Amino acid sequence: MSSNFVLVVSIVGSTYVFLLSLLRLTQDAREPPSIGNAIPFVTPIWTMISKGVHFHRLMRDKYNLPIYTLRLPGPRIYVINSAPLITSVQSKFRALSFTAIEASIAANVIGVSKATNNIIGHDVTKDGSYLMSFPKYVHSALSAGPGLDAMNRRSIQVITQSLDRWAKEGTTTIKLFAWVRHELLLASTEGVYGPKNPFRDPAMEKAWYTFEPSLMMFVLNILPRVFAREAYKAREYMVKIWERYFDEGSYEQGSELIKTRVKINNDFGIPLKETARIELGGSQAILSNTIPATFWMIYHIFSNPVVFKDVKAELYKGVREDEGVCTIDLSYVKSSCPILLSTFKEMMRHNSSSSATRIAMEDHLLDGKYLLKKGSTIMMPAMVQHTDRSIWGDDTQDFNHMRFVRQPGAKRTNPVAFRGFGGGTTLCPGRHFATTEILMFSALMVLRFDLDPADGKWIAPPTAKSPLVNALPVPDNDISTVMRPVSDKVWTVSFSGYDQGMEIVAEDIENATHANGH
Repeated sequence: MSSNFVLVVSIVGSTYVFLLSLLRLTQDAREPPSIGNAIPFVTPIWTMISKGVHFHRLMRDKYNLPIYTLRLPGPRIYVINSAPLITSVQSKFRALSFTAIEASIAANVIGVSKATNNIIGHDVTKDGSYLMSFPKYVHSALSAGPGLDAMNRRSIQVITQSLDRWAKEGTTTIKLFAWVRHELLLASTEGVYGPKNPFRDPAMEKAWYTFEPSLMMFVLNILPRVFAREAYKAREYMVKIWERYFDEGSYEQGSELIKTRVKINNDFGIPLKETARIELGGSQAILSNTIPATFWMIYHIFSNPVVFKDVKAELYKGVREDEGVCTIDLSYVKSSCPILLSTFKEMMRHNSSSSATRIAMEDHLLDGKYLLKKGSTIMMPAMVQHTDRSIWGDDTQDFNHMRFVRQPGAKRTNPVAFRGFGGGTTLCPGRHFATTEILMFSALMVLRFDLDPADGKWIAPPTAKSPLVNALPVPDNDISTVMRPVSDKVWTVSFSGYDQGMEIVAEDIENATHANGH
């Protein structure tokens, strides 16, 4: 017994010494400090698993470092806490690349052919390549202008018509997340895909709900055909539906966005059969974060009487009533409701669990100080920026719906610290479409309905089981909610002069400043 114990202790001790020596010999002194090395290469993994989405915030508070290294088996991970360093990373989009990550997951997640994957992954950091060209193609369809206007108009019309039907139902009990998910899925996809929208078929909607929660299994390529069998079958079913949509030319009746996505594939020699697979990624971009964002927006407004009162009072100032018909203009909601917009941004700050990620394409000395080694991963967790007391104040853990309302004479918070839509070359191009849709849905809900939890008390659902790929978490359990129309008045939305963008992120604010000549 004694000799066995000594043997085990010797093996454990030797292994520890070996791992510690390996860490020290392979960690360059110029790299960011390596943390969490009680058991080198093991402790970081265990801590990340046990702490979940709160890991990066806890490490920031414990070590107080602008940037640090996590040494795991395999490539290093550099985690950035400093807002100025985030700006530096975003400016080096070739050396520290996001497109390389996109290329690496295309074959796994959407199952494109080897030939298509070679096109997508070719020269990922060079101008003129598929992934570097993609933002330029979709910019006109997603920036303020006719293309975006048409998508917004159609999605809002779908929302308005659906809410009319629900108002006629009278008092109804709903499962809040499931209800919001269905409403926003149809509205968003109608705006993008047009009258032949495949998601009008309940079977397509069901297939998406089966596939989307298992995306991480496909990202990691952990034999999804075996371990995510139903999700795999759902993916292949959706591909067949998309093939028919493109083969029949249905996209030609859709938005400028879907036409543009076909065009870039045609220009790069990708056949329509493969475009059908790529559109799985397009659907993910449209739906995966818009849906939970809308749910949390509704939750924060209706669960807090102060928020509800402030938002409703602001919205009613823009309502015109004529012979029992109430009208609110989209331009008013977008440009004259700072409390509603602030509530939206605070929802993003309070709930976002996203992490912007890059791959180092070469050894790079970040900010002239920190060596980032080729092949390493750089992570910029939104939660770290969104919970920084030096930026947001001592109430950072609270939901403050007025936080983003500009106060005369008050210093503007560094806009880079708001990571709701990423930043730099990975800034979400569809942020204006999503934001407009969410704001208008929320506005109409506030004006037309009362929502109360069926058990009498609002309790924020946990999100521990939310898919890791979501930038905004999905609730673990739904909320049974009683929905009551507040009146029998007719409600309409007008669309006069609403082609201006909103100041949502740092880049929008900078563009608005330049446009105003400041």
